[in-house]
Amino acid sequence: MALLEMHDICKSFSGVYANDHINLTVEKGEIHALLGENGAGKTTLVNILFGIYAPDSGSISWKGQPVSFSSPRDAIAAGIGMVQQHFSLVRRMTVLDNIILNLRDNRFILDRKSARARVVQLAEKYGLHVDPDAMVGDLSVGEQQRVEILKALYRDVELLILDEPTGVLTPQETAQFFDVLRVLRREGYGIIIITHRMSEIMAISDRVTILRDGKQAAVLQTSETTPGELSRHMIGRELKEGYDMDQPAGEQVLLELEHVSLPVRRRGHALHDINLQLHQGEILGIAGVEGNGQKELAELIVGIQKAAQGTITLHGTSVGHSSVAQRYQQGIVYISEDRLQDSLVVDMDITDNLMLRDYHRAPYAKKGLLNRRAMVQAAQALMERFQVRASGVSGAATPVRLLSGGNQQKLIVAREVTDRAQVVVASQPTRGLDIGATEFVRERLVEQRNQGKGVLLISADLEEILALSDRIAVLFGGRIVGILTREQATVEQIGLLMGGITQKEEAHHGAQ
Repeated sequence: MALLEMHDICKSFSGVYANDHINLTVEKGEIHALLGENGAGKTTLVNILFGIYAPDSGSISWKGQPVSFSSPRDAIAAGIGMVQQHFSLVRRMTVLDNIILNLRDNRFILDRKSARARVVQLAEKYGLHVDPDAMVGDLSVGEQQRVEILKALYRDVELLILDEPTGVLTPQETAQFFDVLRVLRREGYGIIIITHRMSEIMAISDRVTILRDGKQAAVLQTSETTPGELSRHMIGRELKEGYDMDQPAGEQVLLELEHVSLPVRRRGHALHDINLQLHQGEILGIAGVEGNGQKELAELIVGIQKAAQGTITLHGTSVGHSSVAQRYQQGIVYISEDRLQDSLVVDMDITDNLMLRDYHRAPYAKKGLLNRRAMVQAAQALMERFQVRASGVSGAATPVRLLSGGNQQKLIVAREVTDRAQVVVASQPTRGLDIGATEFVRERLVEQRNQGKGVLLISADLEEILALSDRIAVLFGGRIVGILTREQATVEQIGLLMGGITQKEEAHHGAQ
């Protein structure tokens, strides 16, 4: 008997089907991967299962009995837990308090001593080692994820839904996390894992359900498939094996940071004595677990924040006191990690967003008057060149809020990656994108490199860093703890640096 069966699930929004007769079966002791591009219907399907949405039609069977959950509370009570991509923990409370939050026993007052003992027992049993008395705000991202899983196990769930669970983990933390999942599988838990990463699907799952445009494209045994077959079902073609780096990186320094520091801010991280060189025709990857100063580094380079000390030079000329607009004019462009907050005005249309940098220049303006026709023509050309797809007939007049995440990101790339660009600061440029859009954005960055420009690629995706970078610098605690060439870099070595083990320390341990 299957643990979970979802049969002919349909759900539409404004007449458009997000789920169109989807079937999903999860067995006890199975890790089932859910794969699909953004908008394919994965999130809608698990939200229906977890009681956030009600299906328009179809049925759900849980342990052989028909069920209908009207809220997440109902799903949890039945034995279904969900760990979201962004954790729902109270940072100023302890691990124990987060786990038992909103719980009572039969005496209406929870026995904290017994609760603590049970948390310790669960942690030991499943390898989820974390101090129950530690403040959640003091934990690493990997430890916080363990707390989320412990919270679900404490509630006696039998099925775990995990949404992009490795997105912010180091390689070592990912390996430890997979060990935990294998223990849970042996104990008979069912697990649904949503991920974009083919390597993870092949490494950890037993079966894969692939969704495409709201429909079920395939259900495959992982041991009998390949990444190429998964790609064909998901996007209609196989992904490229690699990227065309048509020449070695140049020696000329485009951008240089010397002894740059940034004091800690109320909302941000300190940077300490940053020394970096970005060469002509080079992609310099910045690896690291999120929250170690990556955003601050990007904002220092593009001019949003100003260094407390040190120098930043472009072609040997200081830009440390230049504004964001001045640096853009000099050739420093920015793809921000938060496209909605930093890069787009979502209630404006595509044309206006594409013109945000250049609306006041010819041929788009003359004597203070805007030439709307020229702006629209330029926007349409950029949409075609960068494959920005707008639904309906509005075209360049479509409000940006109606675009998918992938099309919003392509729009930003189209605006920033111009002939004027000399240095492209790309911070998490493929975050939240499906595989097809990810490949397109990466190809544009490689094009810039091959044209002799410099690309600073900040990414939490280690596969992306390794695939694209000529050199890799690792940021930990606001410091550069190591810089490796493509030939020197391995997943294990970068993972150690991401965890704070410097190259000197690593060499010392290796010699012992």
